[in-house]
Amino acid sequence: MPRSEEAYKQIRDERREQILDTAAVVFARKGLAGTKISDIAKEAEISQGLLYRYFTSKEELFAAVIERATLGTIRVAQEALTHSGTAWEKLQWLTEQLLQSMSQHVMYYQLFSQAFAIPGRMQEISEDMEPLLQAIRQLIAQGQVAGQIVERDPDQLALLYLCYLEGVTAGMAIYGDRLVPHFPDAKIFLRWLERCGEGI
Repeated sequence: MPRSEEAYKQIRDERREQILDTAAVVFARKGLAGTKISDIAKEAEISQGLLYRYFTSKEELFAAVIERATLGTIRVAQEALTHSGTAWEKLQWLTEQLLQSMSQHVMYYQLFSQAFAIPGRMQEISEDMEPLLQAIRQLIAQGQVAGQIVERDPDQLALLYLCYLEGVTAGMAIYGDRLVPHFPDAKIFLRWLERCGEGI
């Protein structure tokens, strides 16, 4: 019996995810400059021709890996907005999810550091991450109204939050798995934002 278009789409989607998973590993290990399409095809156990049906170049493939990781982060941030609890509890939950993801998926954060080195890519990532920034800003503003978060410009605090997160990302790129046992938990990470701590 011939496969339906839906079945073909599922096969294509699964193959694309397999290529992205493999590419993330190879890019993290060899770097963008040191990786060849043939390296990814070999690791994925597919032909280069088949890989090129999905991605026209390693740069396009690298961008797709970064985009997938970015969208995953944004989904978590949007989920945090509808999570149960106070704004502070939502922010704490979001921070826990982000830090846990970083500790479990070291290679993706190593890839982000590579992406920043590509001309123009930093600006693109910044624009892609705008929904994350806005979600954090919203939670901070709500936490301030509830008296849980320090009274400062919420835009400034949201940007500082992301800068602190990027600091951990940079640490991942430098130290990799060695940093994981020393990861801050959400309470430590957020201590500077707590109203009772008046950390800023």
